[in-house]
Amino acid sequence: MSKPVGAAVVVAWIAVVVYLAAFFWTALPIVVPDSNVVIRRLDVLLTIFLGEQTVAYWFEGFSGNSLWQRGHILTAVAAIFLVACAAGWICLRVFGVDRQLTRLEQFVFAAGTGLNLVSLATLALGMGGVMNRWGFAALGAAIVASAVVMARRDKNPPAKPGADRLCPPASSLQPPACSRQPPAVLCSNPHWLWAGLPFVVVLVLGAMLPPVDFDVREYHLQAPKEFYQNGRVEFLPHNIYANMPLGTEMLSLAGMIVCGDWWLGALVGKTLIALFAPLAALALVAAGKRFVSPAAGIVAALVYISVPWIALVSTQGLVEGAFAYYLFAALLAVMLWQASDDMRRERLLWLAGFLAGAAVSTKYPAVLFSVLPLAATIGYTALRAPRDKHAPRNFWRQVVRPVAAFLLFVALGCGLWLAKNAATTGNPVYPLMAEVFDGRTRTAEKNAQWTAAHDPPNWRIGDLAQRAAGIALTSPWLSPLLAPLAMLSFFGRRRRMACWLAAYFAFVFLGWWLFTHRIDRFWVPVLPVAALLAGMGATWTDARTWRVPCAVLLVCGLVSNFVLITSGTLGDHRYFADLNVLRVDPARVDPWHQYLNEHADEVTGVLMVGDAEPFDLEVPVRYNTVFDDNLFEAIARGRTPQQVRETLTQQKITHVYVSWSEIARYRSPGNYGFTKFVDPSVFAALEQAGVLAALPAIDGNPNALYRVVPASPNRADSGESR
Repeated sequence: MSKPVGAAVVVAWIAVVVYLAAFFWTALPIVVPDSNVVIRRLDVLLTIFLGEQTVAYWFEGFSGNSLWQRGHILTAVAAIFLVACAAGWICLRVFGVDRQLTRLEQFVFAAGTGLNLVSLATLALGMGGVMNRWGFAALGAAIVASAVVMARRDKNPPAKPGADRLCPPASSLQPPACSRQPPAVLCSNPHWLWAGLPFVVVLVLGAMLPPVDFDVREYHLQAPKEFYQNGRVEFLPHNIYANMPLGTEMLSLAGMIVCGDWWLGALVGKTLIALFAPLAALALVAAGKRFVSPAAGIVAALVYISVPWIALVSTQGLVEGAFAYYLFAALLAVMLWQASDDMRRERLLWLAGFLAGAAVSTKYPAVLFSVLPLAATIGYTALRAPRDKHAPRNFWRQVVRPVAAFLLFVALGCGLWLAKNAATTGNPVYPLMAEVFDGRTRTAEKNAQWTAAHDPPNWRIGDLAQRAAGIALTSPWLSPLLAPLAMLSFFGRRRRMACWLAAYFAFVFLGWWLFTHRIDRFWVPVLPVAALLAGMGATWTDARTWRVPCAVLLVCGLVSNFVLITSGTLGDHRYFADLNVLRVDPARVDPWHQYLNEHADEVTGVLMVGDAEPFDLEVPVRYNTVFDDNLFEAIARGRTPQQVRETLTQQKITHVYVSWSEIARYRSPGNYGFTKFVDPSVFAALEQAGVLAALPAIDGNPNALYRVVPASPNRADSGESR
């Protein structure tokens, strides 16, 4: 393709500049108390750039133990990741998939496959109550040793991306022919990838910090903590989220087992989850090199790893980064299958299916976002594939077989989770479809509460337009590079590929809008697709009037994103603080939780009412999520104070903690709701009856902690609790 005329480049730059102006003028959802001030992206960046304390905050709380602590975590992370890579590579080798992959692709797929294998192995062993750290270490050593032996015997070189058998057929996501492309100049040097290293370092440093996110402390880390303390993976009737697929959470459980400590293991698990972001970036490098150009892959990787959304979910311990990797890796495997003429190419569908199943083991929405569209793509590609006109048409062999192979390996990637749920609840997709399977603990009332909380809030076209604007411009943690470069992908040499990828992106967005409760974080998994489009857009022409300013734009965008990510705007950025100090940091730990930990010798059990974030508690605790049976109500409703005392004593509960702030939040308009039984008058009655004794309030804290008063033979209880 010839270079576009200068006018086309000018128009492209006008579009980019207009977008950037709108991007930095967009207001962020930051509310200044008692003020009507609007905070724009530009204001935030200027404040950060003009500040003098950002780097100093990285070392706030630094001590002689800080580096040792992180070294301990990284050692465990490296050990688990090495075992995962070895296990994944063995599978690729045994199934003969590695022969169709370059070395970079082998690493990307082996790491992801292996991490899911480690997760599934941890689940299987945990269900059997086999959670011995030395047993895990021996198994890991055997896997690594096996991989080393196989590698020493392996003399076949990996596939080269330029091989003729990898030219895509006309029906693939790629253009109809593998035409030779002129070498791109922008970012064509692999040394550009070093620009992504600071982001990887920051993601890892941030992931090693203690958790602050609600969901992470409610179940992403709390569930594996309970499994570890209980000695097995089992059904938790008080935490609905802990009974959904927890593919990435099993990495945290593996970390706890290897470290012999739930706290340190949780930080190991958080760090392992953060590694999915650089893995996805490497997958983008591989995809760009294979299907577009090396430069497109490099730009896509840099754009992706620098997106603040990715930094947010990766450092907080949320699973969307892992979901994003699995979604894109499965898509890449399907694209490789489309592009291959190898007689064994169907094995690439085995790989794609297992990775799509891994996505399902991470989050149920992967069935809609990954499995269904990829299965449809496989069927469509197989149906359109050229065939011998004189040979009879075999629909089974041509179409059904590849789709069935893909779905079979999807089942292998996530089936153990479905089997576990079916065995423990009677519902393989617990807690979904309770009206069909009637899963354990799901009454009609609770199912209605769950459905109301997770259904789309409305069906207005205006809301659709607003959400589309959010995903392109107004969502708070976007990158200024993503949307403008992605839009230019339609003007490059790979227009057909750009259209297919954009259609996939639109499909995920519409699925998110139609079938979820529309939390922005839930569309983050499709960002690798947008990043690949951005890489294609950045290399849409090799005209000097484009590539030189675009390189400047890329550098400026990376710098602004790095400054934002490391400024503390997304969360704690005390990257080198002593973890023992952060563990008890009052800015992170509820003051009543801290009190209970400090008086652990007086506590044999805490009943939490309204509070479902028990992760930081180091004492025995009983709690429930808002979607499960309220444990306090089950104890107190319709019973006398004496009966309440007897039940609390039998359950070894010495303290009752009531989080009125959380209860008020649940009862706020549009929120999940909370049982009306829990009322201050109930606790006042129990206090008056001498069953509970309130501890002195903490200044500025609306919550209350009660001590259970032991029964006295000289005092008779009277009165009824509500």
